[in-house]
Amino acid sequence: MEPPAANGTVVICGLGLLGQTCLLRLLPFDVPLGCLDLSEPPWVHPELEAFPRVPLTIGDMRRPSDLRRAGIAEARAVLLLSSSSSANLEAALQVRLLNPTARIVVRSSSQQVSLGALLEQRLPGMVVLDPLLLTAGAISQALRPGRQQACLSLDGVIYELVNVPTDQLAQPGDRRWQRERILPVGTVSGDGKNPGRSLVISARDQNPNRAAPSRQRGQLRVTTAKLAWPPLRTWPGRIGSWLRQRLPDARQDPLSWTAGLALLLLLVVGVLIFGSGGGWRTGLFVTLALLKGEFVDPLNVLMGNKASPTMLGEGLTTLSLIYALIGTLITSALVAIILEWLLTKRLGMRQPSVPRHHSSHVLLVEGGELAARVAAELRKERISVLRIQQAREGARDSDTDPVFPSVESALKALRSANLGGIGLLSEDLLANLHIALTLQHRWPQARVALEAREVSAAEPLGDLLGGMTVLSAIDLSADAIVATAFGEQVVWVGRVQDRTLMLVRYRIEPGDTLLGLTIARIQNGYDVTAISLRRHNHSEPKSMPSLDLVLAVDDELVVLASLRSLRRIERGRIRAPEWSLRLQVRRASIVGFETQQCLARHLGGSPGSMAPWLDGESHLTPPLDLDLARQLEYELLRRGIFCELESLSRQES
Repeated sequence: MEPPAANGTVVICGLGLLGQTCLLRLLPFDVPLGCLDLSEPPWVHPELEAFPRVPLTIGDMRRPSDLRRAGIAEARAVLLLSSSSSANLEAALQVRLLNPTARIVVRSSSQQVSLGALLEQRLPGMVVLDPLLLTAGAISQALRPGRQQACLSLDGVIYELVNVPTDQLAQPGDRRWQRERILPVGTVSGDGKNPGRSLVISARDQNPNRAAPSRQRGQLRVTTAKLAWPPLRTWPGRIGSWLRQRLPDARQDPLSWTAGLALLLLLVVGVLIFGSGGGWRTGLFVTLALLKGEFVDPLNVLMGNKASPTMLGEGLTTLSLIYALIGTLITSALVAIILEWLLTKRLGMRQPSVPRHHSSHVLLVEGGELAARVAAELRKERISVLRIQQAREGARDSDTDPVFPSVESALKALRSANLGGIGLLSEDLLANLHIALTLQHRWPQARVALEAREVSAAEPLGDLLGGMTVLSAIDLSADAIVATAFGEQVVWVGRVQDRTLMLVRYRIEPGDTLLGLTIARIQNGYDVTAISLRRHNHSEPKSMPSLDLVLAVDDELVVLASLRSLRRIERGRIRAPEWSLRLQVRRASIVGFETQQCLARHLGGSPGSMAPWLDGESHLTPPLDLDLARQLEYELLRRGIFCELESLSRQES
């Protein structure tokens, strides 16, 4: 996160629906704001029309004179959010000439991804975003089967957000790879009879076959040339594993296995019959030649010194002709398969295969590049994806994703398939709605998600349509754009429990508001959840970092947060610890040096200074963060010391 600039203004150029939504998000940040547009826009949000503090400059954002009048030269961040990607990119060059240090966020389209990536490399501090592609995570989340609230991938680790009862949470002292951590933004309170539910996050390895972690320092690694090659006895197992992965299952594809067994039977029978007079080599040669479609040359081999084919016998001659006809059909089939493969690779004319009856799939309708990203997210968790794409120019089709040219062809091919999710991603909302109702009638249990590009109130529309998930690209991208304007890198955006959560990557710099704080202090003080931490002197990130780690300069921290939490970090308004732990040693025999070390680690000080806390009287610790207080409570209870959590807010009331 960049240190806040003194009196830095955030200027929004282009006050369409996206620009006004970003302006509405920026109002609570208490930073100077400015706007630039060709004319005074019709205000969509009543809050903006009644908010006269934001100055509006009428002009063209591609003209340097109009940019100067809007205060671009002194701006901290500039948001170029008009509906024209070309105009935004042209204006970005002018803004960089007038202000070499401002953060520039450019709205672009997927057709100009390559140009935006090149400009980001040449112009530091410039970020090119496609608002539509920012919704890929939320769409895949809405279509993913399972009970988890969300599922996201980061640095080879998959993080699942699950809503569970509070009394079933994992203990704070659990050090397993899959451990849970409470998200402050997701806690739902309850009463004595009905306990509350909490949104927790757990981590699991994305690749279960990944090798063991790197060795600890001081361990000896022994490698020899002999151990570099696998033993010979493992090769049969490797070959069997290779065949099992590539050969089709007989239960799922009986036709392929029947054809293979028939071909093998023809080969064995041919060797036995045609090799009766000249040995098995002659029989193998004749059989392979006949199965290749030839007839004259194998017949000459069989004739040998005989004057005419009639001397071979009518049965053998007829059998040779039958083998030759079968070989012609096999050769034609091989030519057809090779031709189809060439057309698929060179021209993209592959016909999609019909899904299996018992398999579950996710169907994506239209979407182009957005559908390709959603499919990539779903494939990370081995979810089968089918697509309907009429205009193929804008799509990047994967070899594993069957693509149907129309809805009618998809319905015909999927009549026996099971769809777990249906995503409608075209630009026409009414067309999406029509297809959604048609497909939902066929698969009533499938999850349905609609992309609403120019609709701001998407959730009430989804409730009106009967449980469909309607995602607004405007609402989701506005939070990510505002976060990017203040120097953060947004990795993922999603909707969890009717609120937008973002996966944000911070780089700790001198003067940062997070510098010198522990993970527990950041989580409880700013209402975020630390997901990953990469120390400045380590190459590998730490998943779910320890609560007592202190952030230093050049560390990279990834947190799951809402825009409200990011606003607290930006303004440096950290919440003070709100919990204390009341403890009492009721048996002096259970007190040891390890208990003093535990108290010293959580309360600060030396182990010897913790002796007064263990004198048998009731003591109340200084204010602690909830994560650390629960961890200390768990460790003390394990040692037989009575303790319980107390809220400071309840004590004051």
